[in-house]
Amino acid sequence: MSKKQHIRWTEEMYACLAWRLFEDLYGATEWYEEEDQRIHSYAKAAREKLDVFSRKVVDNRARRLSNEYHEHILYSLEKMYWHEIHDRDDGYLQPPIEYDTHHYETWSEGVHKRRTVRMVYDSTTSGTSERLVDPYQTRTPYGDGYCHKSGEVRKFRFDRIIDITLTDQMFEKPKHWKEMVK
Repeated sequence: MSKKQHIRWTEEMYACLAWRLFEDLYGATEWYEEEDQRIHSYAKAAREKLDVFSRKVVDNRARRLSNEYHEHILYSLEKMYWHEIHDRDDGYLQPPIEYDTHHYETWSEGVHKRRTVRMVYDSTTSGTSERLVDPYQTRTPYGDGYCHKSGEVRKFRFDRIIDITLTDQMFEKPKHWKEMVK
């Protein structure tokens, strides 16, 4: 995938995402066993129509939507129960952010070995693209690093990484890189 190319969602990918989200929703409610089997079979059939990379894209988007939904729920609860929440010691609720642990481990290895990572990243502002990043720091669920695409030090959320690999390219971390984080 070139740096400027964006992932084109197919009808099959949208169908798989819809069934995946429906499975998540239905898992939180009661269904008859026959309905349960039928929903799982539709979801499985939709997933089988996709290649491995398309599955990764759909899985990533479903995980992100789930994270954003949980953030929305907590924000709504915070508005409704402001006094109860703000009387706590930390003053706010923070939902957990789910991400692929392999992505975190690869990023952390890049930090430790000072090696550039190549990743496919799904940005909320610029879409999905391939990037080279020099990973400087890990603070789950975020990582800070120099993005070769933007030419800036950026913060990356691990749940937005679709795929990541360690390259052989070495880098040196600037002394005052924290002042450059966008």
